[in-house]
Amino acid sequence: MRQHRKTALLFLAPFLTVFVAFYLAPVCYAIYLSLFIRRRVGIGPAKEVFGGLANYFRAVQDADFLNGLKNMFMFGVVQVPIMLGLAVALALLLDQSRGLFMKVCRTVFFMPYGIPTAIGALIWGYLYSPNLSPFNQILSALHRGTIDFLSPALVLFSIANIVTWTWTGYNMITLFAALQNIPKELYEAARVDGATQWDIVRSIKIPLLMPTLKLLFIFSVIGTSQLFTEAFVLRPLGYVADNITPNLYLYLTAARDANYSYAGALAVLLALLIFVISGPFLRRIGSQ
Repeated sequence: MRQHRKTALLFLAPFLTVFVAFYLAPVCYAIYLSLFIRRRVGIGPAKEVFGGLANYFRAVQDADFLNGLKNMFMFGVVQVPIMLGLAVALALLLDQSRGLFMKVCRTVFFMPYGIPTAIGALIWGYLYSPNLSPFNQILSALHRGTIDFLSPALVLFSIANIVTWTWTGYNMITLFAALQNIPKELYEAARVDGATQWDIVRSIKIPLLMPTLKLLFIFSVIGTSQLFTEAFVLRPLGYVADNITPNLYLYLTAARDANYSYAGALAVLLALLIFVISGPFLRRIGSQ
């Protein structure tokens, strides 16, 4: 038994080394940093001194951080259902297709996910640009005015469009793979009983897709909490507030303000919030 344990540890050692070095150690260091505050003593430079939970009390009262959390919540409530709804519809349509048409559509729908996030955000930044946007050029030619996609009122929806464009194809492929694993005998038995195509979709396909759909929902919620690249890339192109997402505000707090301790507290609170939200769903899925 001891020999088996040694062999298992030997095979696990590369993973455990990377896990500890690049995940566990940074998390522990962030928690450690979050317990310090910057304080000026006399006329000298500010120093890091132990502050306990002071950064956490400050974070829960920080209007900018709370605004970022509100935007994140609104984004998830609106964008995630739309994206997953489109993915389900496309997967069902793809499941009905055959031959070359199905293969072409599958590739085309998946292509946006293959484009790096920063490159995709830059492409959409060009399409959103007030002066360069082909959308605005078409509207101007039709004498319909122009739309400032990066205005404070629309920028969150513009980011949601980029995320939907990027991830719908990935979710569609996952759902399509789940559909392919459904035994075809179920469809044949349903048709023998007089079921229509819509009856099959409603009573067989969608119920059997629910475990995969729930898992994709959890991943999408976690992904919403990690929104950063799109906002960061669009920031120089228009009005993107520093607090539009928690991660952007956290990054600017650390990189621009050099307040690493407070940024660490923000990161820990954000991680705890996502754990509280996603944990019950993951446990429920695991118990099914």
